[in-house]
Amino acid sequence: MPELLIEDYREQFDFPVREYYKRLGLPYKGTEFSEISSHFIQKYHHHWKECPLQKYAREVISAIASLGLYQSLLSAGKEDHVKSFVRHHNLQGYFFSVVGTTNIYAEGKIDRATSFMQTSALKDQRYLLVGDTLHDHEVAQALGINCLLYSKGHHSEQKLAQAGSPIIDELDQVLKWVS
Repeated sequence: MPELLIEDYREQFDFPVREYYKRLGLPYKGTEFSEISSHFIQKYHHHWKECPLQKYAREVISAIASLGLYQSLLSAGKEDHVKSFVRHHNLQGYFFSVVGTTNIYAEGKIDRATSFMQTSALKDQRYLLVGDTLHDHEVAQALGINCLLYSKGHHSEQKLAQAGSPIIDELDQVLKWVS
């Protein structure tokens, strides 16, 4: 297969990942899909510590905490992996909850988000979901909460514009929405 450039990835990536694989011409079901997914996660685990946090991430998380607001992390990644990432970056004290999936297949996160909202002690609070994909917008819609989309993540600004949610270019802009 031809090399996938980052610009193309940001236009094509989507949830569930199996649909993204299908669009690329990769196996998207059965044993082959499981093997490709496992291989990807193995490679990812060898290199993820080389990736820094997004610009302003630590400052924004800290500033939100200093406002006395609760923060939770919702990911389509496997929950124990996400918790490892949080520990690696010394962010665990900032989050009320870290919610991920139970597998490595990035099938989406609506079910996990719904379950969190139904069982959370914070269910009567106001929420703002900050995400970087159209799926994050879908999650927010399913939960009936506000969404703010970040244009330097998985999806490009052009793709995020399809959702109709506000878009930010830098994470420090989140603070305007929570203060």
